[in-house]
Amino acid sequence: MPPTSIIHVPHLGGITASYRLSQPYNAKLPTLVLINSFTTSSALYDNAFSTPALTSTMNLLAIELLGHGGTRAHKTDNWTYWDTAIMNLQVMEKLGVERAFVLGTSQGGWVTVRMALLGGDKIQGIIPLGTSLDSESPPFP
Repeated sequence: MPPTSIIHVPHLGGITASYRLSQPYNAKLPTLVLINSFTTSSALYDNAFSTPALTSTMNLLAIELLGHGGTRAHKTDNWTYWDTAIMNLQVMEKLGVERAFVLGTSQGGWVTVRMALLGGDKIQGIIPLGTSLDSESPPFP
């Protein structure tokens, strides 16, 4: 199982983003970005990283959400799904990932949608798992 690594991206005045790659990035293979759910880390996808049928045919890139695992914003304690999506796109860019499919579990599914809206052709498709894409609950009166 590959360990997590960190990379620094500029969004929100500076973020240390924690991620895992299944192998050194291979531009000849398709890439699947994995976005964990609330209160979890990239460990959520340990089984995927342990499956040779996946790791031999694609790059797996798990990026931990802001405030989860080893990912931290340095200048703010407040962020949105949009901020996490921007951070993820910056991580992809820094790692040289030009195009990817994105799978998000629960809250991570909300991030996949925002990555697709912001990323244009970089995002080839999204796979939101266990994600309600209904509008958010109205505020209390």
